[in-house]
Amino acid sequence: MMLLGIVLGLVAAFFQSCSYVFSKRFVMKFKGANIQLLVGGHIFMGLFSCMVLPFFWQKSMPPVLTIAKPLLLCVLFYLCGQATMFKTLASADASRVSPLLGLKILVLAFISVCITHGHFQGLQWVAIGLAVIAALLLSFLGKKMPRHAWVWIIFACVFYSLSDIFVRQTINVFPSAGLFHAAVLTASLCYLVCGAAAVAALPFYPMSNSSQWKAAFPFAFFWFAGMLFLFSCFGSIGVVFGNIVQSTRGILSIFLGSYIAFKGYEHLEEKVSAKITIFRVCAASLMMSAIALFYWGRI
Repeated sequence: MMLLGIVLGLVAAFFQSCSYVFSKRFVMKFKGANIQLLVGGHIFMGLFSCMVLPFFWQKSMPPVLTIAKPLLLCVLFYLCGQATMFKTLASADASRVSPLLGLKILVLAFISVCITHGHFQGLQWVAIGLAVIAALLLSFLGKKMPRHAWVWIIFACVFYSLSDIFVRQTINVFPSAGLFHAAVLTASLCYLVCGAAAVAALPFYPMSNSSQWKAAFPFAFFWFAGMLFLFSCFGSIGVVFGNIVQSTRGILSIFLGSYIAFKGYEHLEEKVSAKITIFRVCAASLMMSAIALFYWGRI
């Protein structure tokens, strides 16, 4: 179960890294259209959910109110997180922003201890500390990020963390379903609700032309695919450990960003020296060490 959860988290990290690149491309191409990406992307994800749900719907579902509370809170905090994430990407490279989401680990650890009365061993706290240090190093190596980008990313971490807590609670609503089944069902329900909210918001934030719809599609595809794996990861190994594994998207984003800059798309990614890239890879290795240490601390 542990190994499966790690693999699921790594696959989720890869898809998320890809989605950040396409969301960055959208907000750079269509200035001031952050909300349009949120709306258009989630309409696509709502359609994806409609295609997935028939295969995972249960004949005997829990009462609607039992599902609704954690599900709606998950969706609310997630949408707030996405909105602040797009604001961050408008002024910072995806390869810089993605590693900083590792700060979610600190937020989740705080929530786990202070609110849900969770408990971690000494080595696990060291692992959490390493993950945070790695995230900060990965961000500092390169051009300085604007102050307002830091503010937005902190808000995004808090909102995403709260959403992750309710992801796990929603998965637990389906105890009779298998783990993977419950996770995919939860993800599909979440993005079905997001899609419905996006349809309601479309008249107020319309997509101006077909090119915006086309540009929003790859973001929606990679994000939705990543969430199916991420929800399964959370269900397998928990939210805090799942986020440590997910934080490997930092090193994936570094390599992806370097490739994009090498290909000449410097409007999407800052071109940095080989020395900075090596330092970033070394810092990212701390994140991998955190994964191993957290796992070791659980044994």
